Amino acid sequence: MLTLLSPFVSLQYQVGQLYAVAEASKNETGGGEGVEVLANEPYEKDGEKGQYTHKIYHLHSKVPGIIRKLAPKDSLVVHEEAWNAYPYCKTVLTNVYMKDKFSITIETWHKPDMGDQENVRFKFQSFIVMSAAAV
Repeated sequence: MLTLLSPFVSLQYQVGQLYAVAEASKNETGGGEGVEVLANEPYEKDGEKGQYTHKIYHLHSKVPGIIRKLAPKDSLVVHEEAWNAYPYCKTVLTNVYMKDKFSITIETWHKPDMGDQENVRFKFQSFIVMSAAAV
């Protein structure tokens, strides 16, 4: 788990985060590449209210040419589903080509303190497992 301290108050950070995501999506969209927004709608589940987004990142033109030639086209498409119920946010990244063998889940919980609250991570039970093989 990682704790990052920010010099901003929670509301300032939330506004900045939303602006940065919107600008990045806008700047990376066009010509069939970049970001495709499938859903951007309010949601409510178990008393939690927020914004749900489903985006598809088309990465074909964003990778080196050798990878474009070797990698199947579907492998360069990443789906992102995000539930932004600030101060709690959850993002899940998947790849259709790799099916259930690839998934990244990012959970963030923004707290208005200097990182000294006890047990703020009780909600998360995720573990990062990485492996590599020599080729």
